[in-house]
This record gives sequence, C-alpha cells and structure tokens, in this order.
Amino acid sequence: MQATVDTGRLTTTHLSDQDLAYFKALILEKQDEAYEELEQLQQSLANMMESDEADSSSTAHHMADVATDEETIQMYYRLISRTESYIRQLDRALARIKNRTYGICRASGKPIPWQRLEAVPHTRYGIEAKLQGLDKK
Repeated sequence: MQATVDTGRLTTTHLSDQDLAYFKALILEKQDEAYEELEQLQQSLANMMESDEADSSSTAHHMADVATDEETIQMYYRLISRTESYIRQLDRALARIKNRTYGICRASGKPIPWQRLEAVPHTRYGIEAKLQGLDKK
C-alpha cells in the first residue's frame, strides 16, 4: 500500500487504516486538551486584565507591582500563542492523516517509528532528523 519514488522516499503512509484511526483519536484528544488549556489561559488573562484595571485607579499602586503584573500578562500572551501554535500543528497532523502522508519524515522520507508518533503525534520528523536539527530548516 505504501508508495515510493525513485529516491526511496515514501509518498504515502506506511500505517494501516486502523493505525491512522488510532492516531486520529489520539490527536483529537490532545486537541481537546489544548482547547481547554487555551480557554483557561484566556480566562486567566481576562481576569488579570480586569483586576489590573481595577487596581490602576488606586494611587498606592507601586511600580514594582505594575512591573510584575505586566510581566505576568506577557507570560499569558506567550502561553496563549504557544498553545494556539500547538493546536495548528495538531490540525496539520489531522490533515496529513486525511491525505495519507502521516508518519513520514519530511526530511528523510522514511517512516517515523510508532513510539515517536505516540509520544509526539503531531511530529513531522523522525528522531534522527530532529537530532540533526533538520526540523529547523
């Protein structure tokens, strides 16, 4: 069922339909968790901003407190951005499952081992490529 081209690179997944269904369910579960986390982060940020607005009317607002609050707000923005990026990676993994290219290393064209896919189901790279920094190119 797996197709290769002259270079020995896979062009379609080596995984069975049952395997793909397993990974789809795993990714959907992680996606649900990520959406929950995103909602919690956004709510925490909204609460922080709301309390910050209430505190800013106080004349006894110390500069160190303002700096700490600002740093915390920036941390929430970074966490929200990181979680949104993770959700997009999960979306792309689901698209790869749909088009049957899931589990193929983008750098080598070789199958990504099951254990790696289970540990990092949104990965596009085998561990060898990751260790060589090929995922950064």
